Formats: sequence, structure tokens, C-alpha cells
Amino acid sequence: MLRISTSNNPDEWLEQIIQHTDRQDDIFIELINRCPFGIYVIDENMCILAMNERSQDGAFRNVRPVIGRPFREAMHILWPPETAEEIIGRFRHTLETGEPYLSRNFVRNRNDVDDVEGYEWELHRVRLPDDQLGVICYYYDSTELRAAQRALADSARRQQLLIEELNHRVKNTLAVVQALARQTFGLEAASAAQHETFSRRLVALARAHDSLTQTHWEHATLPDVIAGSVESCGVSDQVQASGPQVLLDPRAAVTFALALHELCTNAIKYGALSRPNGSVTIAWEWIGGQLHFVWTEAGGPQVSPPEKYGFGTRMLERALAGDLEADVDLDYAAEGLVCTIKANSGALCRLGKEPS
Repeated sequence: MLRISTSNNPDEWLEQIIQHTDRQDDIFIELINRCPFGIYVIDENMCILAMNERSQDGAFRNVRPVIGRPFREAMHILWPPETAEEIIGRFRHTLETGEPYLSRNFVRNRNDVDDVEGYEWELHRVRLPDDQLGVICYYYDSTELRAAQRALADSARRQQLLIEELNHRVKNTLAVVQALARQTFGLEAASAAQHETFSRRLVALARAHDSLTQTHWEHATLPDVIAGSVESCGVSDQVQASGPQVLLDPRAAVTFALALHELCTNAIKYGALSRPNGSVTIAWEWIGGQLHFVWTEAGGPQVSPPEKYGFGTRMLERALAGDLEADVDLDYAAEGLVCTIKANSGALCRLGKEPS
């Protein structure tokens, strides 16, 4: 940092001021040359008066000499005639009227190279040191940025196509599985009931896949998974659900969907949903890094613990415990089943932070 002394000698003090001013000019020129965008000035005669190094090595790299050259000549070197005249017209309008100009979407074929380049640029009329008017242009070469944006957009489109294809194949596979199940179970005495149960489980799985497809297989929301499972069983009007938004990763979404389907199926066969006035209340909340999910049945027949545990109970207790790191409690209260699931947030979401 330059320090100016407080000497009583006026000549010494003036000399320090002059040196400081000269040094500031050098610093300013260095800043202009090293700034990450191009700057150049044309004078009243539409000649290039000055430009920074970014311009000389960038947009004007194929114009030599450049300083002092008529602006029209330079533009016709760089751009096809129509584009060149458009740019010249913009400069002339700003020079004559003082109106600034801003361009955000300038993407054109170059004349001097076999390429397309994009620029964001703006014009302002200025007063030059010799008291003449001129136009200063600030511009940013956005060619690489636009190329990166196009690549990202293309990648997103390809990803969407792949996801749609995956979803299509999954649905076709489920349809094939249903057909195989129909043929296989058709040989058994209890084929109709078995087939219906199996088909409903496949529908629940398909609905979970639909929820994941809508978010590119990144996550599904718990309300969507609940709605899909309940609707696939046809009991939406008897189920009330409430709780905060929760994002589930793909594995957790599928596991939750199948578990909810088993709860619905059990309630339809033996519990609250087996009666017109029966109901189910689903509520969830975050407590200490865990999702507390409670399924409560009411208005159904008197409940008693089952004598043996089938696939549904094993699904609830084993799959949830394994996939969601969850504790599952099945309370067969006389007034209705209460299922409490306490799942760790990290196993549910894996999105970097616990949902609020």
C-alpha cells in the first residue's frame, strides 16, 4: 500500500501524489486487461479506438491490425454480411441516440472460422478524452457455457427416455408375471383367491414404480406411496392420512408400498376395512431422527392375535426391519390393529439431510 507522507515540503508532497496517480493508471489498465470479459471502444468515426487483451485474443483474434481499423471492416471479417450489418446498426443507433443496448441471446455462425459462437453484450455511449462521443461495448463469450447447457439438456432428455423405457419394460414384465401366475395358480384348487392376492401385490408394486418414475427414480413421496397402495385396494374413502412431506429412496418406496398393501389387505379381510363403517387412520411424524409411522384401525370386528403368521406379517416385520432399519410393533388391540413403524431417516431417504 502506498503511503503519502505528511511532509511540510509542498514539492515533495505533490511528487508523491503524481507517482500515486500514475501507478493507479497502471493498475487500472492491468485490471481491464485481465478482466474475464471483452471491452472495446469505437469513436465518432466508427473506428476501433481501444480494446483490452481479452478482446484482441478472443472475438477479434483474426482481425489484424485491429486498433484504428474501421469498425465495419472488422465486423465483415468476423461475421456474415447480414450479421455484420446488424451489429453495425446497433452501434450506430447507440452512438446517435445515446440509448444503451443489451443482447442476451446472440448465437450466430462466424465468418472467419467454421463455428457457431454465442455472446452476451451491451453498448453504452461515452464521452472520450478528446470530448468526442464514442460507444463502449462489454461482452462475454458464452459459447462454452451454451455448449455445456445443451449437453446437459441432451443428457436429461436421454435419461428421461431411458427411464420411460425402463418403466415400460417393468410394466411389461409385471404383466408377464401375472400371466404366468394365472397359468400356474390355475392348476391349484384355491387358484382364484391365490391369484387375486398375488395380482394385488403386483399392482401395489407397479404403483410404487409409477411414483418413482415421476421423479426419475430419484425418490418418491410417502403421501404418494400411501395413496397408490390405498387406491389399488379400493378403500380410499375409508382411510385418512396426515403427516409432513417425506422423500423415500427407491428401495424404501417399494418396501413401504408392499408393506402398506399387506396392511390394507389384512384390514379388508379381517379388520376395520371389512365393514362399511370401519376406518383406518395413518399418521406420521419425525421424532429424534426417526420416522414414527402409525396405522390405526377402528370400527371393525373384535381383534385377536393370529394363531399363525403368514407372508404379510413376515413382510412387515422382516422387510421393514431390513430395508428401512425399522422397528415394527403389531398391537392386536381388541378395538383394532395398531401398527407402529419407527424407521431411521438415513435408511428412508439418503438425500443428505432429514426432511422437515
